[in-house]
Amino acid sequence: MFATAPPLPPTIPDPVVLEDVRYYVIEGRSEPELVAQMNAKGYLGEHGRYWGYTSPELKWSFGVKLVDGRCKLVDPKVVLIITTTLPAWTPPSSTSAAMMAKWRAFDRAIHHHEGEHAQIARDEARKLVVLMRKHHSDVSCSGLDAYMQTEGRAITGKADTASAELDERTGHGATEGVALSW
Repeated sequence: MFATAPPLPPTIPDPVVLEDVRYYVIEGRSEPELVAQMNAKGYLGEHGRYWGYTSPELKWSFGVKLVDGRCKLVDPKVVLIITTTLPAWTPPSSTSAAMMAKWRAFDRAIHHHEGEHAQIARDEARKLVVLMRKHHSDVSCSGLDAYMQTEGRAITGKADTASAELDERTGHGATEGVALSW
């Protein structure tokens, strides 16, 4: 007698992650000029202007369909677009070594801090895929849809909280070196 193997779970693809870094040009010969340029040209968000900013746009979707008495996820996908905005400065030839060192430290710190925000978003996308892989079917389509929506909102809410807590804990990166003490 032959037994039939249980059907394999649907293939849930890894998240698609697209990343773009946009630079705004700042100019200046002195430290206060650079700060003034970043204050004037930095990313303008709903809460003000930021020297650096990471904007994740997460889209996740799925359908549900009754197949052989069970409801299954259909066409699940997670797409994350991360756009990071940072300052770009080409120092004039007369720039002092001390100012260059400060700028390099600042530039490393702002890249690191914005990278932390991007990682939170990448983790969020990965967790949504894990959710879909673990709970890809249910006895009812309304139950499957409700569960996915509830758990998905919990994941995205935790990511939003983690990003806000990162900024609160670091003063928007100031304690990590995203500050100019000029």
